[in-house]
Amino acid sequence: MPELTVSMPAYNTARYVGSAIKSVLSQEGVDFELIVVDDGSSDSTAEVVRSFSDPRIRLIRNKKRMGIGYCHNLVIRESTSPFIAHVDSDDLVLPGAFAAMLKKLKSSPRIGQVHCYFFDIDADGRTTRDALRKRREDFLRKRAPGLDYKRELLRHGTVINHLRTYRRKVLQEVGGFSEKLRHGEDYRMALLVVDKYDIELVPEFLYAYRTHGGNTSESLRFKNLRFWWRRYLSARELVRSGRIRFPTEKEYKLGKLMLLGLGDALGLSQVRDLVRRTLSFPRRALGAARRQVLAPLGSRLYA
Repeated sequence: MPELTVSMPAYNTARYVGSAIKSVLSQEGVDFELIVVDDGSSDSTAEVVRSFSDPRIRLIRNKKRMGIGYCHNLVIRESTSPFIAHVDSDDLVLPGAFAAMLKKLKSSPRIGQVHCYFFDIDADGRTTRDALRKRREDFLRKRAPGLDYKRELLRHGTVINHLRTYRRKVLQEVGGFSEKLRHGEDYRMALLVVDKYDIELVPEFLYAYRTHGGNTSESLRFKNLRFWWRRYLSARELVRSGRIRFPTEKEYKLGKLMLLGLGDALGLSQVRDLVRRTLSFPRRALGAARRQVLAPLGSRLYA
């Protein structure tokens, strides 16, 4: 039984999936298997996967497109490994990534999910020194030691990133991934995990995220606002169903943190101060609300 199962859903990524597989196969120090799920591709994705003769690779083909959540759940059912990692079929894993992720997961039974730093590459696999420096500065600013993942997930949502690695028993305990969501199944899973376990960061650049025209997240208009709306719907559904409880605690009130997140998504920096004043002096803050939020919000939505 391998120690790690790598889940790689693939949909029409024939151009990139070969490089993604090679980056996985180059990992050392970890006994793993790679399960590629061809999610109803209409290109030669399956043929590219079959061109590899490595016995660690398994190919499963869906007759039609089922979605990423379904593919990840299929891998969970098909594998027996105690740990599961997610790698996108158009990205690259850097050497030593799996060993570092498992080391962090094994350091405490309280850890249910681990992630790492990543940097961007273009369709041809290239990046620049300036782009890498900018990404590093962004991580150092937003991923400080002692990060409160519960708060960050509700307000910003973007703290779990790529190369997500889980304890298998945690995924089974929370019921697996949502198969109804077209986007954001990884965010919903993070809410389920952090409600009962810890999420930890490996502060190393171990993953390369490829940006190209086929990226689902890159093709969405009004991306920030749509991402906020999906986060809100997922968190609200999980709270109402009783599957997560932390957003009902005083420190993590869902409405307050989501309102702050909406301000961030719309670029309204005044929302934080307004929420604080509103919670303390509701009547006095009504006038400020009209001036500082409603007018700019209307203008922003119109734009």
